[in-house]
Amino acid sequence: MRYDQAFFDAGINRTGTRSVKWCAPGLMEDGMIPLWVADMDFACAQPIVEALKARADHACYGYTHGGREDAVALCGFWQRRHRLALQPEETLMMPTVISGLAAAVQTMTQPGDGVIIQTPVYGPFITAVEECGRVVMDAGLKRDDQGRYTMDYKAIEGFLKQGARLMLLCSPHNPVSRVWSQEELRVLLMLLNRYRARLVSDEIHADFVYAPHRFVPVLSLPEAREDTVALVAASKTFNIAGLQQATAICRDKDTLASLRKFLQRSGAASGNIFALAGTQAAYTACDDWLDGLMAYLAGNRDLLADLLAEQLPKAVVSPMEATFLSWVDLRAYALPHKELNRRCKQEGVALVDGRFFGKGSGKGFMRINYGCPREQLTQGVARFARAVTKGKEE
Repeated sequence: MRYDQAFFDAGINRTGTRSVKWCAPGLMEDGMIPLWVADMDFACAQPIVEALKARADHACYGYTHGGREDAVALCGFWQRRHRLALQPEETLMMPTVISGLAAAVQTMTQPGDGVIIQTPVYGPFITAVEECGRVVMDAGLKRDDQGRYTMDYKAIEGFLKQGARLMLLCSPHNPVSRVWSQEELRVLLMLLNRYRARLVSDEIHADFVYAPHRFVPVLSLPEAREDTVALVAASKTFNIAGLQQATAICRDKDTLASLRKFLQRSGAASGNIFALAGTQAAYTACDDWLDGLMAYLAGNRDLLADLLAEQLPKAVVSPMEATFLSWVDLRAYALPHKELNRRCKQEGVALVDGRFFGKGSGKGFMRINYGCPREQLTQGVARFARAVTKGKEE
């Protein structure tokens, strides 16, 4: 099968499939265009479809478990795509990266400990800390006039001096689309090492990086401690989030053992019968689909930048270095979020309210998902622009 522009332009009809993106109760109504939750409106690669069908043909769906072959598939993919050498024994399967964040906070810190995050950041980073009874220490990212974000090392060190024991890193960063350079990551790791703080790096968007940028796995750096944890998944890359499978990677056996024990006690052990089949196929037989996808998304990224420049000229779009998510500053239009969300619903388009990523740092921002056919993206942006510039009377 050819995974070319025509394949991705065709998209896929997701109505009637219980899709959160298209059918979320209370949010999505008939005729609305979803540019919000981070999954894509493309058909999966054929080897994944075939693997799921083959497993379904065996008419017994009892308890299952992951095996060495699953870890070998993941290690092979990361060696092939990111030049990171891993051993199967360094991996631990879990349902989602979100469950990995919670497990890491629970097992790598004590109640009342400070955990550093960098807003604006994916909302579960905040809730993983708060709901575990830890203290959020927000070393917010710094932003320049062009909308590009950088780390605030001074703020990070300030929290380390106060006793922060752990940092949660988003790499590449959701929602601001930053690809952290090797230099940036090494400076961060040396700083954490100086204060004997640990690091968990969410690398779920590792495969969505646009030239000339290059993703740097935190575990590839000599400064990374043995107990550094990377959280990865095929879910975003191959559009199989509904299968619920992710992996923690760590070279410290004790850290992995603590994570495994916590997940098992929480009933969050992984090994979904279909996820095993689909994920192994993704990691071993779908590079051509991924290559085609990245070429298509690069075109979408450029199209989105042009559409926003033309239709919302006052908006500031953060440079889109990675992911399929765009972070848009709308503060020049001076619209309260409540009013903006109301207008978007009236115009028939759904985006993510920036406050989900930090109440202060996300105020006045919206996130756009451009992982969809270009016709859908064009129509959705037009509706969004009308919502911002005109709105409608109730």
